Amino acid sequence: MKFGSKVVFSVIAAGLAASAAFATTGARLTINLPEAVTVNGSTLASGQYKVTETSMADGASLLVFRSDKGEATGVVVKKTASAAPDQKSEAILSSEGGSLHLDKLFVEGESAGFQFSESK
Repeated sequence: MKFGSKVVFSVIAAGLAASAAFATTGARLTINLPEAVTVNGSTLASGQYKVTETSMADGASLLVFRSDKGEATGVVVKKTASAAPDQKSEAILSSEGGSLHLDKLFVEGESAGFQFSESK
């Protein structure tokens, strides 16, 4: 499968209205990754993931990516990516050097998205 410089995968809101998806601790999104993806230096294998956000005291968020196989990876990140007014929930990936990296994660109804650091 060949990827361009930017790849966008849809994110499915699960269990809660998308506008309130990360308003409370324990809220989740479900994403499907067709290939392995690097997130801030950690590699997520292909498959389905539940993404849960927990707000931290310093304004950052802990995003936990839990695979359908039960493996979990935590990433600390801040909301810094600007979302369009009609932004749908989506994960934006980039392809560099033959591997995919998670660049941004947007949640429908939120005014800002998560911007992940370079993970080269």
